Amino acid sequence: MKGTYEIKIEGFDWGCGITEVTLRLEEPVEIEKDKLVVKETKQVTDFTKIPEFPILVQTFERTIKDVEKINDKEYIVKLGVSPSEGSPLLFSMKTMFNTWSDPYDLAFIADGEKLDLTYAGKKMTSDIFSYDSFTASDGVKLEYAYYEPEEKTDRLVIWLHGLGEGGVDHTDPSVTVMANKVTSLVSDSFQEMMQGANVLAPQSPTFWMDQDGTGGNLLGGEIKADGTSYYLQSLTELIQMYQKKINAKKTVLAGCSNGGYMTMVMAMHHPELFDAYVPICEAVNDKYISDEQIEALKKLPLYFVYSEDDKTVIPEKYEIPTIKRLRKAGAENVYVSTTDHVIDTSGLYINKDGTPYKYNGHWSWIYFFNNECDADGLKAWDFVKKYLGV
Repeated sequence: MKGTYEIKIEGFDWGCGITEVTLRLEEPVEIEKDKLVVKETKQVTDFTKIPEFPILVQTFERTIKDVEKINDKEYIVKLGVSPSEGSPLLFSMKTMFNTWSDPYDLAFIADGEKLDLTYAGKKMTSDIFSYDSFTASDGVKLEYAYYEPEEKTDRLVIWLHGLGEGGVDHTDPSVTVMANKVTSLVSDSFQEMMQGANVLAPQSPTFWMDQDGTGGNLLGGEIKADGTSYYLQSLTELIQMYQKKINAKKTVLAGCSNGGYMTMVMAMHHPELFDAYVPICEAVNDKYISDEQIEALKKLPLYFVYSEDDKTVIPEKYEIPTIKRLRKAGAENVYVSTTDHVIDTSGLYINKDGTPYKYNGHWSWIYFFNNECDADGLKAWDFVKKYLGV
């Protein structure tokens, strides 16, 4: 049996996964759920082999939730996804980047017979974004994703990604908006709440905490950064260009981890460009923030988000002392949303003992994208709404 298959990729709290496959066959065939097997072949990192973390190509059997018959030649196969199943992305411990798995193939066996299907493309929840690139005056080229509502607006939300979403090989800005649930910023719920907002998501060629553009300060999975960034000028010029393009009157800057770091760097160097900031698990070590910078930062609206059990960006070295200094300096618009852990709140992922699935404590951006942050009664999206002037 010959034909084609098209995949659908959706974004989730933990990343993205292939949830549906549309089969289009050249001849009529009967496909039943109980007699269908779907096998996925892709790159994976073997996290058990330390410190090599080799990248392997392995095959897995996918969970089939349902098979929907459209007609005698067309079917939609609905697949189960979870934090451990169905992602087309590869996270490499060598580069610390997420990339599209190459190869990534799906095989379909119906009633014992392998279908001869050719890959025919993909649809993603990120397709609502457009993509472009910008070359700054220093020669740095930044790829970026952007979303502009049908009804023009002068409100802008900028998202700065974490370490895993940078790079240039086997990646593009769709990874930036799919590896984390940045698609929530173009969701009906967010857009209606903001009464329409442009969204800009730049992608770093390496990572925002890079000091010289070579990535040389990333050693053994740890970044040695001092509060500076090689991409300060290029990112500033990109943002200024885009603000001018849409005639932005209000801009809120948000980012996680590396992006939280860069959010703080931009706040310290270019406060005139933004109306408010949401640094999430931000990675500027407090010892690199001067008293003069604290005096400047205390005037800005800042909404910090972090989890107490973050082992990647330890709050006691980063957010906690900085927030204390800001409040001691008299900051009046500093908000803090903290949690003990980062757990699944969707109810989709449950441990064997009935407790919610627990994510890495560094992943506190999940709460931001689900509007579940709470700073003494002020939710993060309400903070964004306020400073977008809605």
